[in-house]
Amino acid sequence: MPVVTMAEQGPIGAGAARAVALGGGGEWFVAWMAGYASGLLEAGVDLAQADVTIGTSAGSLVGAAIQGGRLAPFTDVLRQLGANPAAANKELNISVGAPSQARARTVMGQTDAITPATLQEIGRAAMAARNAPDESYVASVQGVLGLTDWPAGHYTTSTDCYTGESLIAGGDSGVTIAQACAASSSLPGVNGPTWLGDRLCMDGGVSSSSTHADMLAGATFVLIIAMFDFKANPPKHVNPSFGIAERVNPGTAEREAAALREQGSSVHVTIANPDPTTDFMDAATIGPAIADGVSRGKADAEAIAALW
Repeated sequence: MPVVTMAEQGPIGAGAARAVALGGGGEWFVAWMAGYASGLLEAGVDLAQADVTIGTSAGSLVGAAIQGGRLAPFTDVLRQLGANPAAANKELNISVGAPSQARARTVMGQTDAITPATLQEIGRAAMAARNAPDESYVASVQGVLGLTDWPAGHYTTSTDCYTGESLIAGGDSGVTIAQACAASSSLPGVNGPTWLGDRLCMDGGVSSSSTHADMLAGATFVLIIAMFDFKANPPKHVNPSFGIAERVNPGTAEREAAALREQGSSVHVTIANPDPTTDFMDAATIGPAIADGVSRGKADAEAIAALW
């Protein structure tokens, strides 16, 4: 099946005993979730045992590393990148100095409603931003992931720049895991957009959800890992380039969890809750993010193990 819209695909959780939704949030959240999964593993909870995972932006990469059996080497690569931020930004093809890039970030940051029209407007700005070529970004993602085969049970999300539709890709989508993860993390004005088949795609978090946990309906247990909950913890300041779903409509993860529970799933929600003014694309944040994630993973392991 090619890359399709989520509406065409429908929920992917049916028959799964364990499912994980991993949300978006830049390099900081990639590192934090890698640390979190590592902390859980040290405490006896192996997320690689999940039957199905869905990853959005940062979560697309971390989910692929977990399901592909590469969590430890992936985390080591992140530590190396964090130790040399300047080299990391070059390796990851991060360059944000062009006016067209700033325009795309401004359009996204000023969006105060999530509709097909506003998503299409962001998509136009994303397509008009002079980022590094998408082939370069895909190659960078491939180098960090170190995967050639698509991990079984893992799905990624992205957003069609032209239509604003939320898309989902899996192992039978006809694209590589590196392409899918690059598309899912193609933040407007920073990376991408990335071609998936015949669709030009931007970050899967440029949508009404940063985790798309609703796609896991039917699973017995769902673990949702999100960066923010602005309803429970209203921020004084917000980095406008991140968390568009949460900024526009706070409490996304908990709403998705409530809907899953109504359909019979047990759900645990983990919220990272970093300082929302953090530069989440700054590689200098990687080391501390990993350490904080490991600590949280160990602290949460007992509660998650009871359901896992």
